[in-house]
Amino acid sequence: MTFLHCLARSALVLAALAWCGPAAAEVPWSALMGIDAKTLDGAQKGRVEKLLDGLANTRGCEGTLSSCIKEGDLTARRHGGYVARMVRKNKTDKDIESGIADRAASAFPARTFKVNVEDRPSRGKDSAPVSLVEFACFECPYCAYLAPKLADLGKTFGGKVRHVYKFFPVRSHERGVPAALSGLAAFRQDKFWPMHDLLYSNRAALGDKELQAYAKKVGLDIAQYKAAIAAPESMKVVEKDKLEGMRLGVDGTPAFFVNGKLYKGSADYDELMDRIAEEIDIVEGRVR
Repeated sequence: MTFLHCLARSALVLAALAWCGPAAAEVPWSALMGIDAKTLDGAQKGRVEKLLDGLANTRGCEGTLSSCIKEGDLTARRHGGYVARMVRKNKTDKDIESGIADRAASAFPARTFKVNVEDRPSRGKDSAPVSLVEFACFECPYCAYLAPKLADLGKTFGGKVRHVYKFFPVRSHERGVPAALSGLAAFRQDKFWPMHDLLYSNRAALGDKELQAYAKKVGLDIAQYKAAIAAPESMKVVEKDKLEGMRLGVDGTPAFFVNGKLYKGSADYDELMDRIAEEIDIVEGRVR
């Protein structure tokens, strides 16, 4: 190859590089909330960068997620963490974009609901700034997955969250109603949460004999337990919760309301915890 040919090729390479423009600034990975950048490989990081450059922020800072993250915007940082987590789970771009929209609607919905929490099982202070109301069924696998994790809400958020349980037996679950009645009977004897844990850890064995055995195990008075199970008032409580949930838009379990806002995200512990943390930021004025 002659010197002129080499010179011409070099000029073409330089021109191509100039045409491509400068590389995009690197994402400040430590600013993304709820993700350790070390868990992402190079290809995943490249995809995250591309998505952050192409998706708009939904609150506060106006611009792309990438530009708003660099400005320190909390909503953008939270969405950025969500994008990275979903890329790590190999979700599609469409799913990620839809998920961000759902999260935005969960935090600032068009409508907030008043959910009846009187005389229902709860843990945490009544005065806690964030109320997490759960509509659940004791045969539901996703409810069972979350149940032991939600036990640490008070510790996780320093007493800022109250967790309320509502009975929502799913029609396709044959033992959903009897299990709900057992949970309610345990609540009447101040033993709901131990019974709650037993029912979920044994959700494949919820026959009448098993339910009574669990009642004995948590220390219930069996005569009172049987009376509560048979009482028409108990069924009315379960029916009331189910009808209320349906009126509020609950169509499956688990369903969550965070300060009266229907959570539209997935039944995933990390995503639910992130949404609760976001609500604390909203209540305490860090996100408006």
